[in-house]
Amino acid sequence: MAETQNQLMTVASVIAEMGISRSTWQKLVTEKRTPPIVRIGAVQRIRRDAFAAWIGQHEENQANS
Repeated sequence: MAETQNQLMTVASVIAEMGISRSTWQKLVTEKRTPPIVRIGAVQRIRRDAFAAWIGQHEENQANS
């Protein structure tokens, strides 16, 4: 279980790594523009590998723009 916990990020840690506000995160959630969110009851987590892939896609999109 500890290994799984290390692979899951909290919303707060994603926001901190991205350097955005909670309101900006909520806007992204509303627009369905976030990495996949794992919901377990009221708890929300993001898989670290999904977050890295999502960031990578945005880097590639910027390079192709």
